[in-house]
Amino acid sequence: MKINYSPQLMEEAVFRHLNHMERSGMRADYDEYHSLADPIYEIPEDDREEAFAKVNELFFREKLALGDHVLMALEACGLIPKRQKTPQKALAPSVESAGESGVAVAEGDEGTNEDLEKTDTESESSEDAPSGETELIETLDDASAPVDEDKEEIQYEEEERTYEEKIKEIMIKRAINKVDEGSNVLNRVSGLPVIEMRVLASRFANPEEMEELGSFLIHEFMHARDMMDPEFDYEDAFIPGNPSMKNLITARFKLLWNIFVDSRLARKKIRSVLTKDARYREFDNYYRKIPEQQRKGIFEGLWNAEKLTHEELLSMATDLETLISTYIDYSEEFTEEDREYIHLQGSPCPLCKFPTYNWVDDPESVCDEMVIEAIQIDFPDWESKDGGCDRCIEVYELRAGTS
Repeated sequence: MKINYSPQLMEEAVFRHLNHMERSGMRADYDEYHSLADPIYEIPEDDREEAFAKVNELFFREKLALGDHVLMALEACGLIPKRQKTPQKALAPSVESAGESGVAVAEGDEGTNEDLEKTDTESESSEDAPSGETELIETLDDASAPVDEDKEEIQYEEEERTYEEKIKEIMIKRAINKVDEGSNVLNRVSGLPVIEMRVLASRFANPEEMEELGSFLIHEFMHARDMMDPEFDYEDAFIPGNPSMKNLITARFKLLWNIFVDSRLARKKIRSVLTKDARYREFDNYYRKIPEQQRKGIFEGLWNAEKLTHEELLSMATDLETLISTYIDYSEEFTEEDREYIHLQGSPCPLCKFPTYNWVDDPESVCDEMVIEAIQIDFPDWESKDGGCDRCIEVYELRAGTS
């Protein structure tokens, strides 16, 4: 499994991160970056793009370790096993390899003056070598794969690798805006899935906000994991209805899926993008027409759900009856008839048939009797408890002369 980052993401993320550090008074990495990047302008224009890409990748992956946040998020979601870091011991140079790396001095032997002079001569000749375009590109090649004797070698714990073995590649790309952010799984049908994550480069800018970046990545990778989980059984389902209704159902589905994701993370003590209370406020906004007791019961049922499928979430987002009956038992306090007169945001007005977000639930309680009569002339089967959108009620008030 490969984890790749788009050059556009690495370039902007490194630029933003280094500028933030420079403004905060930490110039070491900033200066080092420019010591490598500025000379690139002296090489032929055709070679610059590749050279800049190498410097950006070096800083993104190695110097600033911005890619580590992606690895930690993948570990938290169980898409890759957790890593164990073991220090790699530096090996002392052997006498046999001295011919390649220089003069090896045996323990207790300081070496001859002739050897030392020879070494100094070789060092001086290398310093006097001309520096040109070839040398700069070679420097960048060396910098992209630094050798550090104290570098920690990454080893993975022996864990279940169900998801890791399925994934062909993880591609992290730069998002254009927040709407563009998110994850997707490509090539699921072919059996070689590729996880594509789009994230704003600005999320990598401030070291103090990396916890928020981690929460975002974990949340989105959980969606990707669900999409590869046979039990979740994700599929690109067709949503019936006009564009407004499709958008409404999609928004509800996304909300219910987010609740399912965040609740599982909360049970594992992993921070997600929103807390339980914040998710409830979002749920309350979409379903506030449901009586409060039943509304809280439905949310708690969703939050405590151990397993849900794509089909179940989509059915609950599409049909209010499915959502209610899954988590609420009808009683004398809340009957099936009560459910029929719940006017959710986006539900079609019984008069104009258009989706409405501003309901007048009981026009009879706020309108003159002549308004009700005017409505019933056009819609004989309509009752006040059927409600109507505020625009329709306003039209009938004008028609009745009561406005």
